[in-house]
Amino acid sequence: MKNRTLVEMTRCLLHDKGLPKNLWVEAANTAVFLLNRLPTKALQQKTPFEAWYGYKPKLQNLKTFGCLYFSYTPQVKRDKLDKKAEPKIFVGYNSVLKTYKIYLPQDNKVIVSRDIQFFESKSWN
Repeated sequence: MKNRTLVEMTRCLLHDKGLPKNLWVEAANTAVFLLNRLPTKALQQKTPFEAWYGYKPKLQNLKTFGCLYFSYTPQVKRDKLDKKAEPKIFVGYNSVLKTYKIYLPQDNKVIVSRDIQFFESKSWN
């Protein structure tokens, strides 16, 4: 039953934001990240995270999957007439560091970033 839930969550994350299927790994990792922070009957309404680590997870860093954000391009890396910021898309969390996984649609690659400002009410499409 869990695998079907994971696949459905992954599919919903991608289709809801109109993201390409090649980001399925990022969507699946985000689904697992979220499922581990949701209470379950099997653990007497505790989260899997809480059962494993012994304390409740912090949820203030949760962001909307597929939301838009802009990152500043330093002046030394651009000309006078170049854009000061490039659009990027949030696609997940880094499990090791307190950073976010970001999709660069113009380059079709995923990077890790820390200090960013999200526009959670705006979608990239």
